[in-house]
Amino acid sequence: MNITEKIIAKKAKKDIVKPGDLVWADIDILMTHDPCSPGVISIFKQNFGKTAKVWNNERHVMIPDHFIFTADEKSNANIRIMREFASEQNIKYFYDVGTPNYKGVCHIALAEGGHNLPGELLLGTDSHT
Repeated sequence: MNITEKIIAKKAKKDIVKPGDLVWADIDILMTHDPCSPGVISIFKQNFGKTAKVWNNERHVMIPDHFIFTADEKSNANIRIMREFASEQNIKYFYDVGTPNYKGVCHIALAEGGHNLPGELLLGTDSHT
């Protein structure tokens, strides 16, 4: 197995995984960004209830980075929805634009912020993650 398969196998508690396998795995970090957050949040609330809490508010990273420079009201709504969810869930690592904590591009910020470490399994909504 390659390194990715070894990490997934370990997190899935399996001896071997191969391309095409479907597995349940322990995830170390989840990342959502602004284009996908409204949909992800909606599905989360629909499936787990409006008062449900994320599995670990310190292992869910939220980073707006795609719609931060637009004046478009609908695009800005994505970031507003992220802010509301981050507040509801007390997300420790919400890197809001316009704050000293802002980190920039989500898949770069994960590494620069120390969120993805060797041997960990990270899932993110950005295609580069």
